[in-house]
Amino acid sequence: MNRPGDGGGDPRVCVPGIPATSQVPRLLNREYDAVIRDMLDITSIGGQPPSALLNPDFDGAMNAYAWNAYLDAADKIAAEVMAGPSRSRFIDCDPAQAGCLEDTIRKFGRKAFRRPVTDTEVASFMRLNNLEPAGTPDEVAEAILYAFLASPSFLMRLELNDEPEGQVLKLSPHEVASRLSFLLWGSAPDDVLNAAADAGELETKEQILAQAQRMLQDRAKTGPLVAQAHRAYLGMDGSIPHWWNHVHDTDKFPQYSEAAIPAMQAELDLFFEEVAFGGGSFRDLFLSNVAYVNQQTAALYGLDPSAYGADLQRVELNAEERPGFLTRVGFLSSFSSYDTTSPILRGAFITGHVIGVDPGAPDPEALKVPLPEGDFQTQREVIDELTSPPGCATCHRRIINPPGYVLEWYDSVGGWQTTDPLGGAIDGTAEVIFGPDTVETITSPRELMERIGDGPLASRMYAERLVAFANQRRPNSNDACVVDELDAKLSQDGYTVLNLLADLTQADSFRLRAVGN
Repeated sequence: MNRPGDGGGDPRVCVPGIPATSQVPRLLNREYDAVIRDMLDITSIGGQPPSALLNPDFDGAMNAYAWNAYLDAADKIAAEVMAGPSRSRFIDCDPAQAGCLEDTIRKFGRKAFRRPVTDTEVASFMRLNNLEPAGTPDEVAEAILYAFLASPSFLMRLELNDEPEGQVLKLSPHEVASRLSFLLWGSAPDDVLNAAADAGELETKEQILAQAQRMLQDRAKTGPLVAQAHRAYLGMDGSIPHWWNHVHDTDKFPQYSEAAIPAMQAELDLFFEEVAFGGGSFRDLFLSNVAYVNQQTAALYGLDPSAYGADLQRVELNAEERPGFLTRVGFLSSFSSYDTTSPILRGAFITGHVIGVDPGAPDPEALKVPLPEGDFQTQREVIDELTSPPGCATCHRRIINPPGYVLEWYDSVGGWQTTDPLGGAIDGTAEVIFGPDTVETITSPRELMERIGDGPLASRMYAERLVAFANQRRPNSNDACVVDELDAKLSQDGYTVLNLLADLTQADSFRLRAVGN
């Protein structure tokens, strides 16, 4: 029997149940842009994406500032549509002709509200044609579009169906279609998905899976969501501030330019998309040697910049030196210092955020400790000395530093190095912890990546973060059951990243909801 869950509890322990969810989540700003693009073929207003007119995403109740921003955006978008080539995406008849406005309301409303509009709603929109003083037919049509774009049924993904299934509630086919489209495409349903919802063909897990598998074949729509999911997995969504916030000494590293950061970001997006749509698995995230480079980043990979242009180009790198996303210059340069590597930053991220071993909270006072002085031959020796006091050594030498030491083969900006800038030979061998009772001697970046890709803690961390991204909520004990199922599949031969995305739609919590207190 399905029972509502509180959504709390230990996220590592499965407690069967359906977490309580909001019935009226707002569109995220990226979703707003995608829906406006897909419905109206509008990608910018005044040179900026439509969401630039909105407040940043936030939790909690709507406030006056956010509401006024939505109204302003609706006004500007409606004017842009009616005055330009996107007009036919909204209205394809003469608004002065009998029946045109009503037909437009029903047809466009089906897309905007992600369900059929009711007769009462049609009558409400048609009242705009009867106001005094009367507007021109075009002005009335623009007012109707404005009203659609300012409607809560457009701005929110309403889940109001109250049909019970056990002790929880069953989503309507249209609500399921909306969940599917925003999970896999970050946008509104297409005509095929709308037709399935209208026909009541999204009732069973099998029907839902069939649509999910169809949708996942559309790389143009699903690719950006793959990138978004992996940004969330790695904290590139803002939850980990080190990403993209470190600049470097261009006198010491002339091949580096801060202007290359957008290319580094785009490369990681394309890397994750490539793995997913190339039939790659969780393990391939750590082993693929595919990279995307341009003239700004080629030299960081030891490639000739003159062979590349401004656009990112797919290349295959040395598989021993460049396995997986953790050896891409975007990660390596983000988790480094201005003019040196940072085994601590790299090691802490890999240990805690990827391998899944909690290194503990850092001591705020530790940031005030100056680097030691002495005749050091490598940055590794510097960090060993820095973290040698008893209060530091327990965590740093045993847990945090070792993965960072393995990555000392990469300099501060991500270039491959065999000699440390201090003059000594690189020593990339370390005892890396992969679990409470698992410590292994790792001798190379590839060996580290192979071991992470095979690690049960790492795969569970990955599953947990993707489930949290899909549901737009924090990990909890109810979702832990889904995480456990997906984690078990990640170790199976042939189980791909796209398989996991499809299986996210098979959880009971995908088609059912529980109402909180």
